[in-house]
Amino acid sequence: MVGEILKLYTGKGFLLDKEMLELLSELEFDIAKGIIERLIDFKIKERVITRKVFDKYKERLGDLLVSNKGEENKGVKLLSPLNFLSKKINVEDFVRHFRSRFEKIKEILETKDLDNLSSIRRISVVNGTWTIIAMISSKRITKNKNLLLEVEDLTGSSIVLVNRENSELFAQAKNLLLDDIVAFRVSGSSKMLFANGIVYPDAVLKEERYSDIDKYVAFSGDFHIGSKMFLEDKVLKFISWLNGEVGDERQREIAMKVKYLFLIGDNIDGVGHYPGQEKFLDIKSCKKQYNKLEEILYKIRKDVQIIMCPGQHDAVWVGEPQSAIPEKWAPRLHQMENLFLVPNPSLVEVDGEFKILMYYGASINRFIDEMFDIRVKYGHKSPTRVVMEMLKRRHLAPTHGVMDYIPCGDRDPLIISNVPDIIATAGQHRAEINNYNNILMIASSCWQSTTPFEEKVGSIPEPCRVPLFNLKTREIKIIDFNEENGVKQEEGKQNG
Repeated sequence: MVGEILKLYTGKGFLLDKEMLELLSELEFDIAKGIIERLIDFKIKERVITRKVFDKYKERLGDLLVSNKGEENKGVKLLSPLNFLSKKINVEDFVRHFRSRFEKIKEILETKDLDNLSSIRRISVVNGTWTIIAMISSKRITKNKNLLLEVEDLTGSSIVLVNRENSELFAQAKNLLLDDIVAFRVSGSSKMLFANGIVYPDAVLKEERYSDIDKYVAFSGDFHIGSKMFLEDKVLKFISWLNGEVGDERQREIAMKVKYLFLIGDNIDGVGHYPGQEKFLDIKSCKKQYNKLEEILYKIRKDVQIIMCPGQHDAVWVGEPQSAIPEKWAPRLHQMENLFLVPNPSLVEVDGEFKILMYYGASINRFIDEMFDIRVKYGHKSPTRVVMEMLKRRHLAPTHGVMDYIPCGDRDPLIISNVPDIIATAGQHRAEINNYNNILMIASSCWQSTTPFEEKVGSIPEPCRVPLFNLKTREIKIIDFNEENGVKQEEGKQNG
């Protein structure tokens, strides 16, 4: 193996020092090969690969390293590695980003047997009926109270009018977001098109998946370690329960069947995320906040596989997608054998059966802001209602400008390309369970009491509640650790 790696790297024009040769020899050959190919793509100037050089580029290589760890260790596998561009991003990268998104979602829509499918450019000047697949570039209400949409595809642009007299279609069209990609059934000509129907790309599973293994998956996140509102005693109670030390006999039995723990972002409270944050911090250093997180996670029994992604308060770039938490901030997390640090979002497979899409959910607030019906009816009380809209669109954050994002070459990582069995989100600090087209939607709770910001926006958190999902029976439970005496168990309710 050592000889093969040396031959591989020297053949590419690179030398390895002793430490790096030992490190690469511990990896699978395909991973070592992937690293050198990625370094070549990065156009690095160094010709001798030392540990210092490797650490310089390690964050960009994180998906390769996580994937390797997952392949060989206890049924956790990352299915969605990210490839961040290793150059200055320019306008052409954004154009390629939107083009690739359009083509992928168009491909999904084309599986829905659309009648008379046409590009915009091919629509005749003579009246007829067509189906077009287009992106929404603008929307407005006319003086006659109809909805006017400007739409475009890769061949041109057009106007689609939705008549308010068609109340059902009008209500559906009002919920369209800018940059949504949908199919319109239309009549009219190239001068003006009139909408008769709207088809979303929509995520659907033909049937719910069951495993042969009697194991539970737990979902949590939003620790906000470092905040004065951090509920450390409740977190420690949760870990004691997870270790089989708290609860009645039945609860302890369930706890010992928990084999996977998903931690979905905002693991620390961070520093400088909003003006005056220092007043609300007990720990005023990101490194020390991660030290506290490390101390807590090391208490969890080692047969629980922990999968952790970052959120907006973690020490990574606040836009999306986000790379995994880097080693320089939390070195001991990278040493944990049962911890898998993954990007946000990530599609993770457990036990070779269940695909779980974990997404911190920063765009949930933007959906609420932009969609009147959700804002009025649900507000911040039903995060899974927003996730349903993501699944309809097959995209986690469709509207340009409401979220910062990084183009990632020829693939938009926020597209829901592979339909998951479960989509797990956080950020709203409320545990909720719902089902859409056989896809289980799970929103996790938090470990922080109500913040001044939440009071200001009218968000009412429900801390210390942990949803559990049984892989074999699909049984759902929520364990509440907010009780003063013991823990409370309740059956999960699927809303909607």
